[in-house]
Amino acid sequence: MENTLWVVLGVFGGLIALILILKAVRAKQDRLESEELAQAAAAAPAIPNRGELVAAAASCIAEVMGRDISGLRIVSIKRVG
Repeated sequence: MENTLWVVLGVFGGLIALILILKAVRAKQDRLESEELAQAAAAAPAIPNRGELVAAAASCIAEVMGRDISGLRIVSIKRVG
C-alpha cells in the first residue's frame, strides 16, 4: 500500500513538473515571437501612396467580382513575403 502511494505521488509530481516546463517554454516562445514582430514592424517601411494602392486594389477586386467599387471596403493591407 505504501509503495502504491509513492508511485501515485511520483506520477502526479512528474505531471506537475511537465506542466511547469511546458508553460515556461510557451512563455519564452511568446516573448521571442513578440520581439520578432516588433523588429519586423520597425524594419518595414511605410507604404508610399497608400491611397493609390488601395484604390487600385479595390478597382481590381470590384472588376473581378462584377460589383460597384463603392460597395467595397479595404480594411487592411499586409505585405506578403
